[in-house]
Amino acid sequence: MKKIYILWMSMLVMALGCAKDVVSGKSTLNYYSLKDEPKFGNEVLVSQVQALKEKGKTVDTSTNAHELARLRNIVGRLSKVSHYPDFPYEVHLADVDVVNAWCAPGGKIMVYTGLWDSQKGLVQKGNDAEIAAVLGHEIAHATARHVTESLSRNMTIAVAGSVAQSAIGAGSAQGADLFGEVFVQGMNVFVPSYSRKNELEADRLGLMYMAKAGYDPRAALKLWQRAASKRGDSTSIYASHPSDGTRAKQIEELLPEALKEYEKARK
Repeated sequence: MKKIYILWMSMLVMALGCAKDVVSGKSTLNYYSLKDEPKFGNEVLVSQVQALKEKGKTVDTSTNAHELARLRNIVGRLSKVSHYPDFPYEVHLADVDVVNAWCAPGGKIMVYTGLWDSQKGLVQKGNDAEIAAVLGHEIAHATARHVTESLSRNMTIAVAGSVAQSAIGAGSAQGADLFGEVFVQGMNVFVPSYSRKNELEADRLGLMYMAKAGYDPRAALKLWQRAASKRGDSTSIYASHPSDGTRAKQIEELLPEALKEYEKARK
């Protein structure tokens, strides 16, 4: 009888969480509402800023004011054409030698200055289109709700094994765990960890976002081709880009469609 009850509860929870995702158009499993996303993202962001400052690292300083203003302008343009323009987007710049950037749920964005490091960086400093390619990709992870979908899948497994596990009541701290807190250079930095499927989806969505925002999508192709040819440790953006150029190939296939959106945006 207990096994039947557990199975019934599991089926009920899954039924409550299944719905059509407006971004992908596919049926998806997500127990969280859209209003939950900013809450999770803010916890991740606050935790990261605090961890960096405790190690003497600077965030949003006057020294980087020009680049921060550039990032805010780019995020402003990208967010307006995203699937969820009403998310409370915000972007921060940390003076940390890590080649990466991330967007937590609800549009909370962190960029590390190592992204444009002259030696190991990925983007050319001051190149708005290349920066838009990276930020468009990261914003896409938030609009596609990859974090809360992942949490929901994991909770389904937990619920199947115990009626005491509540899918809806899971602690939001789990959201931060998905960002893979890594100890590097004497400090903790968050490094997102997504599935290959999620990365490809973010590439596709991000490409369209940048094109619709008026940034040349051809910059994304060059960027991800460059990423595929480079190597880095687990904290870098290169870790999610296989050397066979799979992601760059998808971008190339999508480029004709993206260029049409780019031309519309320029009119």
